[in-house]
Amino acid sequence: MLVKYLLATIVAGLLAGILLTPAMYVRVVPLILHAEEYENAGGHEHSHDTAAATTAESAPAAVAPHAHEEEEAGPELPFGRLGNTLLINLVAGAGFALVTGAAALILGRKITLQNGIYWGLAGFFIFNFAPAFSLAPELPAMPAPDLAARQAWWLVTVFLTAGGVYLLVLREEVWAKVLGVALIVAPHVYGAPEAEDLSSPVPPTLASEFAVSTLATNLFFWVVLGTALGWAIQHYAASELDA
Repeated sequence: MLVKYLLATIVAGLLAGILLTPAMYVRVVPLILHAEEYENAGGHEHSHDTAAATTAESAPAAVAPHAHEEEEAGPELPFGRLGNTLLINLVAGAGFALVTGAAALILGRKITLQNGIYWGLAGFFIFNFAPAFSLAPELPAMPAPDLAARQAWWLVTVFLTAGGVYLLVLREEVWAKVLGVALIVAPHVYGAPEAEDLSSPVPPTLASEFAVSTLATNLFFWVVLGTALGWAIQHYAASELDA
């Protein structure tokens, strides 16, 4: 039983989720609040806490971005804007830490303090950067395609990108490198879902700043997560892996 490994992984994820919250309040949440001004001016009223809901798309917790529509956002969380954001980030941190730890076990690789940052960078590329290349994070009042279509495209992109990264990094055969590149590029060649109506009251500069800030914040999250995973596993679970 890998009890220590499991606990070390969860603790590292929770730490990354906690540190992500102030980073989001510095870089991401102010942009969401600014976008809400344009949204309200345009008559788009929401019954839920828009900033907290849109935070889900900014955090790595979001399975698919752009979940800010009222009919798609689901029930409102009861802890206020800061509490909801922290809760989402804690779940995100623990969840992605478990996914990363499980991937390391399946591949027969150890996450250490020395290579943890590389695991984090791989996670950022797979879960955030690659999908955002064709399906960028969106602010409230911005046009967005169907939620189910976005989620399906995001999931396919993540799986194909993960397979591509594995072939590029861990396999030495030429065919593996070629196939790895093809897997990463394939979902973008196919194309992400697009909104039918592209009109929006949000200025393009604000939307671009939000996309960049979201990616930068997620990069911070993954670097912290990878480093924390390496430290926690190396110091508290190494004996289980060596047994």
